[in-house]
Amino acid sequence: MPGRIVRAAVVVLLLCGAPLPGAQEDPDEPLPAEQLPSDVEVVLDRDAATRLNLAVPRSGRPPEAGPEFLDAMNEVEQTLREDLTFTQLFDVQGPEVLSGVRLTGERAEDLEQYRAYGNEVALLTEFKLNGDELILEGRVYDLASGQFILGKRFNGGIDLARRFAHAMSDEVVLYFTGRRGIAMTAIAFVSDRESQGSKEIFLMDYDGHAQRRITGHISTSLSPVWARDGSGLVYLSFFEGRPGVYWADLVTGRKTAIIAEEQPAYSPSLCPDGETLLFARRTSNMEVFAVSRSGGSPRQLTRSSRIDTNPECSPDGTRIAFTSSRSGTPQIYLMGIDGTDLQRVTFDGRYNEGASWHPDGSRLVYSRRADRGDRHDIAVVDLVTGQDQLLTTGPGSHENPSFSPNGEWIAFDTRRPGGRRHIYIMSQDGRYTRQVTSRGNNSHPSWSGYFD
Repeated sequence: MPGRIVRAAVVVLLLCGAPLPGAQEDPDEPLPAEQLPSDVEVVLDRDAATRLNLAVPRSGRPPEAGPEFLDAMNEVEQTLREDLTFTQLFDVQGPEVLSGVRLTGERAEDLEQYRAYGNEVALLTEFKLNGDELILEGRVYDLASGQFILGKRFNGGIDLARRFAHAMSDEVVLYFTGRRGIAMTAIAFVSDRESQGSKEIFLMDYDGHAQRRITGHISTSLSPVWARDGSGLVYLSFFEGRPGVYWADLVTGRKTAIIAEEQPAYSPSLCPDGETLLFARRTSNMEVFAVSRSGGSPRQLTRSSRIDTNPECSPDGTRIAFTSSRSGTPQIYLMGIDGTDLQRVTFDGRYNEGASWHPDGSRLVYSRRADRGDRHDIAVVDLVTGQDQLLTTGPGSHENPSFSPNGEWIAFDTRRPGGRRHIYIMSQDGRYTRQVTSRGNNSHPSWSGYFD
């Protein structure tokens, strides 16, 4: 896969006026390139009782557009509406609701028609062609005032149609909330879909589209973890006969060994510096180690008579969360990056494991085994208050959680009774859930950071 895996070959030109009260007029010329201001006013919050009513009508099509371009335009608009609906910030009205709108060509009159349907904001798209390139221009209007408040322009090949929509959605979210969206992010995961008895590493867009295989070891590969810059993944694989840790370069496609010694390594995790690799290794029992990705001797960080495993570095690179049974049953602990300042953080539940950090370092999401049987649930603990909250309940076993880069969503895997294991994403409060895989058994999701 050439170039950066998400933003490759996409040119994004940004124009953003002042917030709603002082918006600028709609330009007649194509949207110019301007810097997005840093002082975006927050006017929406996902926790608010009401959502913003947003019209996203179907746009016209250039008369010279052939079937492939028309398909790409349809995909852009459908994906854009799906992305914005998924955020839970907007009640989106599409063409099926707005079928009664009769456009006059007069912008003020047309916007008033969208407002008559109860909308507060309208996102109008326009497509143009430039040789083999598709151009998308999107304009957002405040319908109460009729003012133009936000514009975007994207151009590239028709294979980037979904990327156009994802990028547009994320910038709309940023404008109205002051926070980045997740539509341009990706999830790495493990699947057995292509071969009985083997598991490979796959990637997909945040919404489950564009699923593609990354490894082809015809073996068991597990535990993918992203490099912060999105250039690659570390993962565990048994393809050389014993568990080793490998690097998958997502630009070149090359796979290289980081740890492939006689003494096995487990549970790899990459620190934010992109160089420090954490892993678990058995001595007299399982302990946590650190080593440079470029080589050198591993440093042992834990020394316990019980099992220590599943290390994960904090977003600021100063602390490590890990699972330890030193208290008698598996619990989540913290320690400094050098192995000092040990602290237990979970006390609810007898069996807690597999912690993943919130991007701001304030919380950990993890898997908790139910009191009876092998069923697990997803829980989150606040590291400031110590408050613990269970996010999943009911049938099925829910494991391997991973926060989105904005901290507002969690990916995890679930096995329903009698069914296969699949990956879901849910809001950080557990209120909204969506299944994003459907073939084979799928597990160990790892959410990417932002690709910039």
